[in-house]
Amino acid sequence: MSRNPKQMNLVKIFKQGQTYMDICPNDKGLSYSFPELKIINYIKMAKKILPPIIIGLILWQYYLPAQLVVTIITILFTLSLPIQGILWLGYRSQSPLPLNLVDNYNRIKLQLIEKKVLSPNKNPNEKLTFASLMKLINLSKIHLGNYFGQDNDNQ
Repeated sequence: MSRNPKQMNLVKIFKQGQTYMDICPNDKGLSYSFPELKIINYIKMAKKILPPIIIGLILWQYYLPAQLVVTIITILFTLSLPIQGILWLGYRSQSPLPLNLVDNYNRIKLQLIEKKVLSPNKNPNEKLTFASLMKLINLSKIHLGNYFGQDNDNQ
């Protein structure tokens, strides 16, 4: 059985999703443009509220005449929700940037090069992904004081 080289295994995608969760900035202003920031907040919230939900489902099975299969399926589905979110983040982190974000990426990168934060190496094979954009946004926040490199001179 031959395996498609473009096909990534789930463990690698899961690890990329966890890494992407760590590099994404926690900013409400950006959550309007990037749905992954909302997904990250949902995953973090699920980690807090899932244990009581699972305990409630187990108690539901114990005290009410619920079918065991229904309870097990409900528990498995509940546990799978954060995993699904992390897998989605893994796919999203390696997705190519849409054209409107490529322009923003290039503008931020030029400003960081002008400030001598980044080196001006030209790599034509550089793959612009959402993960690379988030890393650049973090650098921009540290060194430029804003996310998309807007000029503060006009203010």
